[in-house]
Amino acid sequence: MSVLEDDLNALEACGSVAGIREVFQRIIEDYGFSSFGFMDASHPWEDNPLLVSTHSTAWIDTYRAENFISTDPCLALSRRTNLPFHWGSVPLPTVIGKRKPGAIKTMEAARDFGVNEGLTIPVHYNDGLGRRYTSVCALFWKDSADCFYANLKHNSVQLHVILLYLAQKIVDLYAVEIRARTRNFGELHASPLTDREKEVLKWAGMGKTSDETAVILNVSSKTVEAHIKSATIKLGANNKTQATVQAVYRGLIDI
Repeated sequence: MSVLEDDLNALEACGSVAGIREVFQRIIEDYGFSSFGFMDASHPWEDNPLLVSTHSTAWIDTYRAENFISTDPCLALSRRTNLPFHWGSVPLPTVIGKRKPGAIKTMEAARDFGVNEGLTIPVHYNDGLGRRYTSVCALFWKDSADCFYANLKHNSVQLHVILLYLAQKIVDLYAVEIRARTRNFGELHASPLTDREKEVLKWAGMGKTSDETAVILNVSSKTVEAHIKSATIKLGANNKTQATVQAVYRGLIDI
């Protein structure tokens, strides 16, 4: 049996997120990495998404306190590519004036915590309702950059295969452990929105204003706004844009 098969079997045997965390840490150490961070980045509107990590608590606290989730260039790139990439290959914005862009601050903060390079592996997949998910795994490297690049030549493919499996395993186990509503297919099939609420959100998602939607549906603008407000409350969203994104994500409307 190959090393890759051993690693996949070890992950398959895990029955909890804590177990996955321990086993995957052992796996990445065999590949020379010091720690990892796995994030479910499917919901752009979430400030505190699912995060499973073995990196230092101080780094995680800093990442959250500095709101790096909104400026992390690796996270942004992960949503636009299917391929693994190392941090040194990520384009950063140019510094204009004295104020540093958030992307640069994020990467500098990682180096302050002793991380010299890293490998980010995005994983995109669909669930049973056809909704698209994006998970991101960052592998932290504290040795020299030269050793990192040499390591990638031999191990990048194996790591990518392991992450494809790991992503689904973590999300599924997490859903079971917290009985997450967003993973309960029965609840998602029962739409909380009326047909008219779906209509106004669909037109909003297509860029129409309330006045334009009112003309299309042959109702008043106040009626459109009332339906949008009602849909926003039902979805637990903060505004029309967030409500539209959630409705698309949950398969309630198509755009």
